[in-house]
Amino acid sequence: MITCPTCQHAEVEGALFCSECGAQLVSIQNLATQNFNITGQTSDFGDVAPVRQKAYSASDTISLQVLEGGQFIQLTDRKEFTIGRVSDGQSVMPDVDLTSYNAYENGVSRLHAVIKKGETSVNIMDLGSSNGTYLNGTRLTPERDYPLQHGNIISFGKLKIQFLAKK
Repeated sequence: MITCPTCQHAEVEGALFCSECGAQLVSIQNLATQNFNITGQTSDFGDVAPVRQKAYSASDTISLQVLEGGQFIQLTDRKEFTIGRVSDGQSVMPDVDLTSYNAYENGVSRLHAVIKKGETSVNIMDLGSSNGTYLNGTRLTPERDYPLQHGNIISFGKLKIQFLAKK
């Protein structure tokens, strides 16, 4: 078992991120690759172009998928979406209400984060939430934009959501 250095949660051997808090368990520097001897072998794939990060356009469809349960949340008709939960007496409501996904129990703040759709990118910003926003296991610095890519895992507190984008 591996013990998370942040929250002390026990994880199975080989885990890269803590399932409890999203902290990275293994340093990238500690990961090693092996060289394979491929002399004389040919590929059926021919020349493969290098992978480039996808540039977004304003017409792309973006959505969020709640990992526990698989529900989809479409982000349409706007360029900016506040993410959070609703509570009694709250005057400012989030555009995306995560209350029905056990947001309170998972540590989601009333106004937790914002997703901004630009002309060529989609960014996320933590709004100073109590329990933090994590992108692929790395805690985001509040009030700073971070680019999102299709398939990224976002944790609002302990609530894990996958970012999806398609043309």
